[in-house]
Amino acid sequence: MANIEPTKDPIIKSLIGLSIPMIIESNLQTVVNLVDTFFVSKISYSAIGALVSSSILLILISALTIGISIASSIFFTQSWGAKNYNRANIVYSNALIVVVAFSVISIMLYPFLDNILALLGLKGATLVFAKEFLSVSILGLPISFVFGLNSSTLKSMSLPNKTLIIMLVATIINIALDPLLIFVLKMGVKGAALATICSMFVGILLQVYVISKTKLRFIFDIDIQLIKQLLSKSIFASFHLMIRILSMLLIIKIIAIHSQIAISSYSIVTRIYQILLFMIFGISNAAAVIVGQNIGSKNWPFVKEGVEKSLLLGTAFISLLDLLLFLFSDSIIGIFTSQSQYFEISKNAMMYFALSYPFFAMGSIANRITMSCGNTFLPSIVNFFSLFLFQLPLAYFLSMYMSLNGIWLSILLANILNFLLNIMILKYNLSKLSVDYKFLMMFTGQKNA
Repeated sequence: MANIEPTKDPIIKSLIGLSIPMIIESNLQTVVNLVDTFFVSKISYSAIGALVSSSILLILISALTIGISIASSIFFTQSWGAKNYNRANIVYSNALIVVVAFSVISIMLYPFLDNILALLGLKGATLVFAKEFLSVSILGLPISFVFGLNSSTLKSMSLPNKTLIIMLVATIINIALDPLLIFVLKMGVKGAALATICSMFVGILLQVYVISKTKLRFIFDIDIQLIKQLLSKSIFASFHLMIRILSMLLIIKIIAIHSQIAISSYSIVTRIYQILLFMIFGISNAAAVIVGQNIGSKNWPFVKEGVEKSLLLGTAFISLLDLLLFLFSDSIIGIFTSQSQYFEISKNAMMYFALSYPFFAMGSIANRITMSCGNTFLPSIVNFFSLFLFQLPLAYFLSMYMSLNGIWLSILLANILNFLLNIMILKYNLSKLSVDYKFLMMFTGQKNA
């Protein structure tokens, strides 16, 4: 696969060439998650809720390093687009130093697992399985963090095909190790965690090999001012992610008020919709690379075209797949459970998810493009408002009258609000760059000014 040049190639070619490998790569992670869920479900149905709750908690712990990766990609992509490779190397190197340092600090959470899990409202077998899974996963955080930063950096270099191959190898290793560690070696849910860590370690070795063939180099040149800039941007990028993850954890807590078994049903639906979630991430990241590199090279017509086509094509693609998932929802849910009580809860939740995902897609793409413009503050505020100040209170209130369906409805309404606010802040950031933003009005039903 030929390398993509977002500052030179037609936008459609760049968008397809970058997003397809990113989408496939992201969905390989979905495959891993679904395979993990399948094998873990053979241990106990309660283990599914434990696995998903633990995974959400791990993302929350990883929020700062993910924020560092996002902040690094903002500076790195613009430097790479401007062909300033020395600056790009310094950005990557300092980001790696910060990520490694934070990963070591994160391991210190190990002694506090009981207290952390108690806050989630997990009980009984679900609590036991969650603790087992996290006891292994937390020790592997340094490997997970470095793998994530390297993957983000390679994508910023317009090399998603390389990250795809690496992820494919890691996925095969993970799937092969799952039954071996979980059942043959009788490690249970700990085996699922260890399989992921081992596959990522092999992935890092492959990443180092690929990086050695490019102009990217690790330079041990600690730039305090740059680290401050990275942390400044990452704080809001991390806050943006933490708000979303915390809202998911609190949604689980609200669900737990009404039904412990509904936690596993919610977990099944979120696992299924990770197929679309990671596709949205792939399209969003491709759009961010295109817009970021063209901002770096000051190619403003390409910036406008990149934003417009990413939103239009990305949303149309996700909406089509969303419809297909909903039409075959019975068969898909049936893979994970045949018990009527679990099935009905999952099916009801999936209906609301299907209605909300086109809005979630548009909001996420607009959000990621705004970050590529260098603004991580406003996207974080939007998340805080739409999720913490709107969705969570609404979920609690509606659940008192509509039970679980009230919670699912709050998710739909929050995604609609999030979409509208993200389009508004994208319009604001494009206006600061003197980029024509009138085409955004089509997404909100407004007429061009």
